[in-house]
Amino acid sequence: MRIGACPFEKEVTDLLHRGHWPEACSDELRAHAAACKSCGELILMTRAFRRERAAASAQPRLESAGVLWWRAQLRRRNAALEKMQRPLLGAQVFAVVVALAAAAAFLGTRAKEGLGWLGWLADLPRALHLEVLIPAALQNSAGIALLAVAVLAVIGIAGGFVALTTSEKR
Repeated sequence: MRIGACPFEKEVTDLLHRGHWPEACSDELRAHAAACKSCGELILMTRAFRRERAAASAQPRLESAGVLWWRAQLRRRNAALEKMQRPLLGAQVFAVVVALAAAAAFLGTRAKEGLGWLGWLADLPRALHLEVLIPAALQNSAGIALLAVAVLAVIGIAGGFVALTTSEKR
């Protein structure tokens, strides 16, 4: 009777874990495993566990009915959302095109007058009592137009950034 571990146990374990037992081992090690009770049990248990793991993984795993129902409801809801979003995207594109066409038509009708039609922009800060916030150099019609374009550009960039960060499909 041996009190300590078998001196060949580590080598047998390594071969078993790599899947090389008994093909890649020496005849001496095979003879030892046949005679040693500890190594024989190690081989027997490892092979039994591997057989059971292979059998268990080959069987299909069925999920509960609640999970299947939940997934079906989620798929149905996502399909309905996608179907609903298609017309909304079309309406948004149409609204942008109409707004751009209206702006182009307005600018086209006012182009005949030159920059004189921007005179109302010069009165805007006084009407809103904003002359304190706007530097004196920008209180003419060209400066106000420049500020209006800058504000619109910032609003457009911020809107694009918000749309990009909140969209689900990137």
